[in-house]
Amino acid sequence: MFSYNYFLARKFAGRRKSDNFLWFISVFSMAGVAIGVVALMLVIGVMNGFSKELKRKIIGAHPTITIEGRPLIGGYEEIINRIRKDIPEVEGIAPYISTQVIYKSDRYLIGGVLRGVDPLREESVTNLGRFVIKGDYQGLDKGILLGSELAGELEVGVGDSISVIAGLSPAVFSTRVAGIVEYGVYAFDSSMGFASLENTRTFLRTGDVVHGIGIRTENIYESEKIAESIRRSLGYRHNVTTWIQKNKILFAALALEKKAMSVILALIVLVASFNISATLMITVYRKVKEIGILRALGVSSREVGRIFLYQGLLIGIKGLVAGLVTGGILAMLLRKYQFVKLPEFVYDLSRLPVDISLMDISWISGMVILIVCIASLYPARRAARLNPNQAIRNE
Repeated sequence: MFSYNYFLARKFAGRRKSDNFLWFISVFSMAGVAIGVVALMLVIGVMNGFSKELKRKIIGAHPTITIEGRPLIGGYEEIINRIRKDIPEVEGIAPYISTQVIYKSDRYLIGGVLRGVDPLREESVTNLGRFVIKGDYQGLDKGILLGSELAGELEVGVGDSISVIAGLSPAVFSTRVAGIVEYGVYAFDSSMGFASLENTRTFLRTGDVVHGIGIRTENIYESEKIAESIRRSLGYRHNVTTWIQKNKILFAALALEKKAMSVILALIVLVASFNISATLMITVYRKVKEIGILRALGVSSREVGRIFLYQGLLIGIKGLVAGLVTGGILAMLLRKYQFVKLPEFVYDLSRLPVDISLMDISWISGMVILIVCIASLYPARRAARLNPNQAIRNE
């Protein structure tokens, strides 16, 4: 029975010279659905893109798991060896020292953070060398790496001399800029400096201790489970935190914003579904004669209702397909040509990221079809209840 129902639904929704009005409002109903789908795709794509970019940058700049002392960790090499032995999921591990300092150039004084790292082992945790845009990562033993924004504010470049001031009884040591680091996260690039672990330890006179140990895991989303295994292995003697815990407020805010925007933009599709419902109601009243003839020929009320349900679905699916195609093209153009530029100091991004997943397309499609079905039910029931004798007599 699907074939003739679908055929009649297409005839009722199609353009006819005798009745352009129905075709006109059907096109507007499809356009409403398409606009709603495009808006949903782009907004969700941008929210996904922001979240993905932030995760990439946060994980690139920080370990996925951090072991922190209270306040210092002694015998850290023993801890590192134990973790490597007990936790097979660990991909990289490196000790570090981190402290608040003041950076001084010939012209400026700026507060920031100095992080002392082991040049060889740090690469297995944060890939620090990959983010060096000027200078040489191997020069870390003889100098300091500065964040790109911090170097810009100090007005120094590779080879220039700067002073680092640290401690309650301020100690000062002079060094040269060995390289410029750019993670793409403004708060990070505007405050961080990196020196070798040995040089930092000598400058701060900390002895054979560190402030923390950074760990990279094979699966970043299993970090909570792995962190608990590390806590048990260390006997809960140190603070063990993950990248998720340290950034949960940020990602929770992004997730909430994504849900809120999805609900708000779904209202566009809901409004478009009202247009579809109105279109079907007008079609019912303008096709009273045809409905009466169909009933007189023996077509059941259920089959008549199915014709108008198919018509509503046909309008909705056409709008959905048009929206998916248009949204996909716009997303591709935004990714390729970067029409929208962002203030980097506000968003930590210079371009508008767009990332649309198959899951997003699936739930958008399912939601649109469900809303269209619900909007088509009442007009379909009205058509099914028409009395054939009354319908033909009225005509």
